[in-house]
Amino acid sequence: MRARGALICLAGLCGLLLLATAAGARPGPKLRVAPQKLAAAFHCHGPEIRDATKVPIMLVTGTGATGEQAYGIGKGAFDAFGHPVCDVDFPDFTTADIQVSVQYLVYGIRREARLAGRKVAVFGISQGGLLPRFALTYWPGLRLKVSDVLAAAGTQHGSILGLGECSAGSPCTPANWQQMAGSNLLNALNRQPDESPGGRVGWTTVRSLNDETVQPQGGRHPTSALRGATNILIQKVCPGRSVSHIGTALDSVTFAAFVDAIRHSGPAKVSRLPAGVCSHPYAPGLDETTTTALLGAAGGLVGSQTAIAPKVSREPPVRGYVKRLP
Repeated sequence: MRARGALICLAGLCGLLLLATAAGARPGPKLRVAPQKLAAAFHCHGPEIRDATKVPIMLVTGTGATGEQAYGIGKGAFDAFGHPVCDVDFPDFTTADIQVSVQYLVYGIRREARLAGRKVAVFGISQGGLLPRFALTYWPGLRLKVSDVLAAAGTQHGSILGLGECSAGSPCTPANWQQMAGSNLLNALNRQPDESPGGRVGWTTVRSLNDETVQPQGGRHPTSALRGATNILIQKVCPGRSVSHIGTALDSVTFAAFVDAIRHSGPAKVSRLPAGVCSHPYAPGLDETTTTALLGAAGGLVGSQTAIAPKVSREPPVRGYVKRLP
């Protein structure tokens, strides 16, 4: 009887595992953006992406920039790392409705994983840290295609400053509305039970106390931190270091954490970061003078591109699938 009971229990366990696998493989909502637009926005660089011999990277840009611009500013680091890198140009310099932009990322991850024949590691900055979480929450099939997510200065729980004073009388871009603390979109996303979706996906966040755009980054509830992730504060690793919002993506601590996550199962661990991680402000492969100049100009570029992007007088409606709980 015991043996028979064990077999029945085992069969039940197998059934649960099959159900869990099936749930994890669910594709998610149908993509509504025209396929030709999705394909045209996707770009790859570096070593050959097809049948990649190294873990491929999906670089996800932030609000006010294109994927190609984000790649350009970090190119030296990615070249030194030697892994294939793909990126996506989101609509209107990544200022459009996040519920539209995320479809480009879903397409990009699927295509990159298919081309590479292996899982993808995602590296995102600002909104680019939020978009992977949004994608893996509502398109659970992606969790089988992603090994790691590193979100630098992500707008996970919204920002209390730096995104503009949005109101009916002072229109903002859709993405700015949606990334303000207390937005309808973030309220819906943050009601989901898992802030770091995908049981085998390693989640790492990195943030800076000096972030001039996304706050709060200190205290008990840093906006960029996620439950279930390794949450790294740059100033705790390198005391006294001043790092801007965009600079968080290029910081030596951020890149060292990303490399550590790729090379190990699960998220990054601060204890494994190189002993000399604080000896250089930026990722290996980035010239200090040139990178400092690029970061100084980046804010102006983002501001000018955001200024010409379409504005709306209220936050876009939250779509039905975003409101649903699993």
